[in-house]
Amino acid sequence: MRFRDFHRNVKLRIGLSFLSGTANNMVLPFMSIYFSGKLGDTSAGLVVILGILAGVIAGFIGGYYADRIGRKKLMITAEIGWMICFMGMAVSNSPWFSSPWMTFVLMIFVSMFWGVHGPANDAMLLDVTAPDIRKFMYAIMYWLNNLSFAIAGIAGAFLFKSYLFELFIGLSVIGMITLMVTYFFIDEVYRPQSDEGEPGRSQRKTSMWSNYQLVLRDKTFMIFTAASLLLVSVEFHLGNYVGVRLEKEMVAAPFIPWMESSWHVDGLKMLGFIRTENTVLVVVLSVLMGVLMRRFSDSKVLFVGYACYILGYSYLAYSNQPMLLLLSMLIATVGELMYVPIKQAYLGNIAPDHARSSYMALYGMVYKGAMLLGGFGVIIGGWTPSWMMASLILLSGLVGMAMFYAILAQLEERKVKAEMSYKASTAPNASASVSL
Repeated sequence: MRFRDFHRNVKLRIGLSFLSGTANNMVLPFMSIYFSGKLGDTSAGLVVILGILAGVIAGFIGGYYADRIGRKKLMITAEIGWMICFMGMAVSNSPWFSSPWMTFVLMIFVSMFWGVHGPANDAMLLDVTAPDIRKFMYAIMYWLNNLSFAIAGIAGAFLFKSYLFELFIGLSVIGMITLMVTYFFIDEVYRPQSDEGEPGRSQRKTSMWSNYQLVLRDKTFMIFTAASLLLVSVEFHLGNYVGVRLEKEMVAAPFIPWMESSWHVDGLKMLGFIRTENTVLVVVLSVLMGVLMRRFSDSKVLFVGYACYILGYSYLAYSNQPMLLLLSMLIATVGELMYVPIKQAYLGNIAPDHARSSYMALYGMVYKGAMLLGGFGVIIGGWTPSWMMASLILLSGLVGMAMFYAILAQLEERKVKAEMSYKASTAPNASASVSL
């Protein structure tokens, strides 16, 4: 499988995601600093909380309607919305006018439009991608996302403070480009069941609450989601508990433990090194890991990856030795590279064709929940020693891994069903191509 063999929708969306992700990450991760300086720490925290809530609610609404009116309409609506918001932010931070409160409100709306866009975009990618190549697609997206973080983090650190107006103008322009490409070049391949006969008409009458009740009754999906929440939270502790612990406990540790005269590093610098290492390793090793793991079964790669990931991040919550911390991040990152594409491919196979956006919307709660668990980790870590916190993180990961193992047979069954469904949906098109 090669990149050029993907459906046009996938190639365009991957390119647009990299472009818009790089631009967004030059600005949005630094907005907490902006609001803290302009409006105070309380407002900075409030915009994060309200943004999460707005994104969750909008995600459920967007997921519901994307399964009923199509993906493209929701994506275009969201892209128009955030383009207008970025234009408003540019005006609110221009040389002629400044309004942090207007920026605050527009930031909430940006989160809302992201919530609408996400489930529709995720489902659209699955609509045009065969189950057997989804792992490759997610591997490319994972690599490009990390590359955009690396590029944007460096550029944003230099440009955000002095060129905020110009950055918002850039976001507006990229929003316009994204909108035009989606409108003119993205194909709507999903046809809601309501267009195909009586079953669809009954589906359209299903209320939003009833729709999500059906998703919640999918036991395999709910276990998958809960397991993902526990596992993703393992990594989220890095930016929360681990960062706080290192800042407090690592004052001036020698980089080489047995050489006191070696270079010394404090906790904040060490956290920066760890984060940089993770990003660089993902960018450098992604392709190599994909090639090396081809010879092994997905299930073996998945669980070996989980084990490395959990052990690496758990040790980060305990140690204060720089060399061992770097080694732990290496192990954790290798594990992450092994499991992420496979897990995402399983996720794509779980959702039935007619409810993909609804499933993706509910799965989006994983990252919101992981953020909350990361916050609780800081609170619990203030009461407990580091070895106990590391043990809790380890336990969380192991429970999540055990839950995955418990549904592995069902996941394989869903994969087979997804392959059969995809072949059935593309068979008429294939026949038409042959006749032509």
